[in-house]
Amino acid sequence: MPPFSEVTRIEAAIKNKNAKELEWSLWYCRMRQTVPSARPADLRYWSGVEEQVQAVLAPSSAVSDLPQKKKKTGRGLGSIARPEQ
Repeated sequence: MPPFSEVTRIEAAIKNKNAKELEWSLWYCRMRQTVPSARPADLRYWSGVEEQVQAVLAPSSAVSDLPQKKKKTGRGLGSIARPEQ
């Protein structure tokens, strides 16, 4: 029996690191955990998948480690001192 299309979609999102699909996957995992008829095994499975999705999603939403350009002071409108008259 082939895996469900949702599971395949989540696996593809994790593999491709597609932010939009990862957000959907995170929502889907949380939704599956809140279903009243969910068995304990299902809860463990979907919470594990949720952790995988969050692990892939976290680095992409983190602040970039690239060096930032420093702003120069004394530039722009109003920064030039006027001569006193």
